[in-house]
Amino acid sequence: MKTKTKALLAFLTVFLLGGISGYLINDSVNSMNRDWNGNRYDRQERMNEQSFNTEDERAANRRQMRRRAENRLSDRLDLSESQQAEFFDKLYDYHTEIRDSVRSIKSVERQFVREHYTRFRDDVSVVLNEEQIQRLDRYFHPDSIRQNQAQRYRR
Repeated sequence: MKTKTKALLAFLTVFLLGGISGYLINDSVNSMNRDWNGNRYDRQERMNEQSFNTEDERAANRRQMRRRAENRLSDRLDLSESQQAEFFDKLYDYHTEIRDSVRSIKSVERQFVREHYTRFRDDVSVVLNEEQIQRLDRYFHPDSIRQNQAQRYRR
């Protein structure tokens, strides 16, 4: 075989392999997107089904969910009737303490990030003009980041 023929065959082979792999990758990406969008729709549908008209309905649902969780945990730990009350009182205290601690830690963390961002903003204000600083704030200010994340999750 001549060199030109070999080069042409190699080119055609690479071209065909590229087309086939592109088709297969596109198909797998599209099927992943369909699955993800389907799951997202199912989650949104379930959330809409769980919307409550009144605060009493919401509270009743919470009590029901708590009772179911307590029953499952009692079964898994094989708790006797005498153990259940004391165990769940201690579990509730533990949960409350952890939740309060995490909230205070997050509050301190948010304050820390804000202070550092303010210093960073002051440092770069020498380099950037006012319009650029406003754009920077829109994307990197701690409050903007939280707001942008919330908007992404709503989509």
